[in-house]
Amino acid sequence: MKVEYLSPLSTKGFSMLAEINRPVSPSHVTKIANSINRMGVIRCIVVAELPFIDGTNDKYIIDGQHLYHACLRNGVEIPYVTIDIKDHEDLITTLALLNTSSKAWVTKDYLKAWSAIHTDYVLLNKYFNTYDIEVSQVAEILLDNTCSSKHICAASGVYRTLKKGTFRVGDEKAAVETFNQITDCLKIVPRMDRMSNKLFIATYVTVIRTLRAYNHAEFLDILEANKDKFKLATLDPNAYKKVMMSLFV
Repeated sequence: MKVEYLSPLSTKGFSMLAEINRPVSPSHVTKIANSINRMGVIRCIVVAELPFIDGTNDKYIIDGQHLYHACLRNGVEIPYVTIDIKDHEDLITTLALLNTSSKAWVTKDYLKAWSAIHTDYVLLNKYFNTYDIEVSQVAEILLDNTCSSKHICAASGVYRTLKKGTFRVGDEKAAVETFNQITDCLKIVPRMDRMSNKLFIATYVTVIRTLRAYNHAEFLDILEANKDKFKLATLDPNAYKKVMMSLFV
């Protein structure tokens, strides 16, 4: 790739992907600026023209926004390379790939990025912020109103779906009802460690989906009388399911 240089005094700089990429951290800019003072600029920023963003041919920073600001602060030329990005999907996929070589994206970074182009991710963020439930479980419930225990100890298909941008909301009304039911239960069941809470939620959703009839008010009364049983349950999904099923006998 051809390396070009932008003057720090240029009146036409690069645009930022504020709604998609991570926000700039001033303290991180300072660290890079100090590094430049000692060793100079040892890598390029990556830019691309993205006419599908706002209809203009502005060049946007795809990777290296902290380096860009550090160069501006130090008043040095900014080395950059230009790559081709064809559409929104390609943009976010490229962002994720480039970030694996620096500071890898976490799930919340993917949620923010995909929210810029998919309303399903906007809804996911909304319900994740509203309910005290892990994002992977919020996603599964929104997807098809299920909640597997398979992702408790390791990343599962739901994480891959979130990262690929293919997450879509199923029956939102049914999902909200489930979120509210879970919230009611978590007001009764003693809060334990994170994994125990996740397993309780997964077991609860799985069990009530197997029942022909479910009376939530009656279940809450039963749960209140038997809540201490969950203190003794292990992190074995079968043990949790056994405890949960015993409440319906």
